[in-house]
Amino acid sequence: MKDASKAWDNLNTAVIVSDPEFNVTYANQRAYELFNELDISGLEVGKNMAFCHQPETMDKLKAIYQDFADKKIKINYLTMDGPGGTLTIVNVPFYDGDALGGVMEMVFEGSLA
Repeated sequence: MKDASKAWDNLNTAVIVSDPEFNVTYANQRAYELFNELDISGLEVGKNMAFCHQPETMDKLKAIYQDFADKKIKINYLTMDGPGGTLTIVNVPFYDGDALGGVMEMVFEGSLA
């Protein structure tokens, strides 16, 4: 595949990218499908993640993003029950120079252990 963006778009893993202010800048097709399967509405490029997360989840995300910004952690992950079994959610930061540029979230359908 010559176009790398097609790989991300067609990946069978949900990928969501957000900026440091929690605005969604990219979501692949599997992300939309999975959010639909989980009955979570509000995922949309250009919208803030607060539209698709509960307030207590946003509080946790704010703490994680701050730890990424302060470079206290390099990765964050958790597992949860999904429609077909375990979901493993991995958050990885990326940087613009020394500043947090955003976070890529990948949702793997299954356990990575």
